Amino acid sequence: MALTSVDLDPRLIERARILTGEPSNRAVLDLALRRLIASKQKDAMIAGIAGLTDLEAELDSPVTAPTP
Repeated sequence: MALTSVDLDPRLIERARILTGEPSNRAVLDLALRRLIASKQKDAMIAGIAGLTDLEAELDSPVTAPTP
């Protein structure tokens, strides 16, 4: 693991620790980075799915809407 030094706004990091319940600055930053990555990956997956066209022909199978 790499050691990195960053200058953080102490008010922001303290607020994040309170809101997340994380015990340390490191845990808050780790959580924030993991959530950022997950969010960006989710956006990329949604964009990829939204970009799919003509699934019925590509899958050679009828596509139906899910039933509730």
